[in-house]
Amino acid sequence: MQRIHRKVILWLMALTSLIIVSCKDKNTPVYLGTEGTPLEVRSSLDSVISLQRQADQTLWQITWTSGDNHGTGSAISYTLEIDTLDETFTHAKVLSIGKTSARTIVFTHRSLADTMRVWFPGISEEKFVPLYIRARATLLSNNEEQVSPTICVPVNIYRPRTISLYMVGDATPNGWDSQKATAMVAANEQWTRFAWEGLLRKGEYKFLVTAGSWYPCYVRDTMDSNKMVYRKVETDYPDFKWQIDKTGQYKVVADVENLTLEVTSLGGEAYSHLYMIGDATSGGWDWGKVTELVHAGTDLFTWEGTLAKGEIKFPTEIQPDWSGEMLYAPQANCEPSANGTYDAHRGAPDNKWLIPSSGIWSIRIDIASNTISIVKQ
Repeated sequence: MQRIHRKVILWLMALTSLIIVSCKDKNTPVYLGTEGTPLEVRSSLDSVISLQRQADQTLWQITWTSGDNHGTGSAISYTLEIDTLDETFTHAKVLSIGKTSARTIVFTHRSLADTMRVWFPGISEEKFVPLYIRARATLLSNNEEQVSPTICVPVNIYRPRTISLYMVGDATPNGWDSQKATAMVAANEQWTRFAWEGLLRKGEYKFLVTAGSWYPCYVRDTMDSNKMVYRKVETDYPDFKWQIDKTGQYKVVADVENLTLEVTSLGGEAYSHLYMIGDATSGGWDWGKVTELVHAGTDLFTWEGTLAKGEIKFPTEIQPDWSGEMLYAPQANCEPSANGTYDAHRGAPDNKWLIPSSGIWSIRIDIASNTISIVKQ
């Protein structure tokens, strides 16, 4: 997820070469005396591209030499001037560094982008902008000043985008637990597009930018279900969600650049197997003795036989560590009925059906309609 498409890199390199040509040599610096070290500003890079996906990695350093105190031993105070307009520094950002032996400013990808936006509001993003940089050194003993040559460094800062996306909702594998929100995968060549394929149940969903955090998020446009709305805080927009009408296999593609959503039914069966487990069954809570229902149709499962008084629920897969998805009762100690419903999820709440008495029972589960019938014969 931290790669930029090769074509984009070539494009940026081409722009870099154009900008570098436009950065001309500046006038000779003014020094007081000839002893010591001339005052110079240096850049660790010829041109700088900040990438959001490498946000916390060190990117760029600006350093400068000590300047010349003419052997007097006088302390030197430094000022750094940076401008995006031209080398006259008419609208420069002036950094009063003061006395220091470090003489270095270090930027990460994130701090450079954030800093440039603060220093130069409205600065172009994803486009090279020339930064003109020079240093001033003032001898504290007599206020004499030295000015470095101006250097020009083309800088390209990223435009902030969503770099991760998660699905959450009762239609998704992990329900409304934001901590367990389902991660989507960013496309390698178009990293503003996120995709996911798998089982979605009848229900609702929306998108989170960060797992465990409800904001910011993306919700459904009120007028167009194929459009997304970025919701930074609760008051930004109504909490409209997308709806899955039929449980099944789907492909979901969310484009956070164009705020579009594509949902495609992949057809096929929602579940290939369905099991029954619980102390009401002959195998009890033993995963090695689970009871498998009969797959009677694309989305239909049935079973008939003896159940004892006790609890049951319906795993969709064999997972002895209890981490798999199951069909749960809508509430604890749920009374069986001919027209009940179920909740499909992983983990809590662990609601089960309570079989009130032993005997011959008939079970019919329709995944397409999200209904379950448990009746005594």
